[in-house]
Formats: sequence, structure tokens, C-alpha cells
Amino acid sequence: MLDKQVRKILSPGKDGKTLIITVGNTLRQDDGVGPYIAGCLTGMLPPEVILLNAGNRPENAIETAIMYRPVKTVIIDAALFGAAPGKVKLIREEEIPTATLSTHSFPIPVLSRLIAEDTGSKVFFVGIQARNVAFGEGISRQVKEAADEIVNYLLKAVKYA
Repeated sequence: MLDKQVRKILSPGKDGKTLIITVGNTLRQDDGVGPYIAGCLTGMLPPEVILLNAGNRPENAIETAIMYRPVKTVIIDAALFGAAPGKVKLIREEEIPTATLSTHSFPIPVLSRLIAEDTGSKVFFVGIQARNVAFGEGISRQVKEAADEIVNYLLKAVKYA
């Protein structure tokens, strides 16, 4: 279940565009949760919510962020923070280096800072505790359930925004 803090962060901003960036590598099992979420949401969000699947190249999101100048940016990725697989958590910027996976070519904290500096956007990181990030395809049941909960919440949140 998504806690109140995560639901608040996932809810679209009321005073401008919200950018949702999903990050992950589909060839590293649970690390593919970001692209899975993006696939479920593609074409389902209103124009004020921009969805960008950055895959395993999060730096590709910077130009899009600058172009849209969102008031809120939410980065969603698999993470390792010592919880049960599928746990969803808002991760503070200072916790990101120890919580994120090292399957990405560009550090998430740097991405976060660049977007904040170049757009004035508030940037949040939502991590989903991975079960397995070994090479292979497919995400674990627990991580998929968490991803589906995020997708369903976002679809309801944009409907009532």
C-alpha cells in the first residue's frame, strides 16, 4: 500500500506541469520496473502530466525537463533500501547514492540537481525496493504489484486533479 507521503508526491502539481521520469534497465529483472510503469501509463495521462521513460539513460531526461519546465518532477526507479521487495518509499536526495542501483550510466542525484537548477522544479525520488536485479527479463511479483499500485493511483489522481 502506498503511504500518504508517496501518494502526495505522485499526485500531479496543481500549479503547472508535472514530469514523471521512469528509470530502469529491462534486462536486469526488477530494475525494469520503471519502464514497466511507463508502458502502463503511455497515452493515459493528461497533457499537464508529462511521462518520460528514460530507461537506463536518465541523463536523456534533462532536455525534456528543460523544454517543459515542470513545477514538479518525480523520478521513479527500483532501489535497494533494505525493505521488503515491492515496498515503495520516498527517498530523500541525501539518501539516493546509497539507495539507488548502479545499473544506470548517470547518477540520479546529479540528474535531480540539474533538473532542479535548470527548471526550478521540485524533484522527488520514489524508489521501489527490488527483489532481484541480476541479468534476466521480467520483474518479481512483489515489485509488479507495487508498480501496478503506482499506475492505478496515478490514473485515479489525474482523473480527479
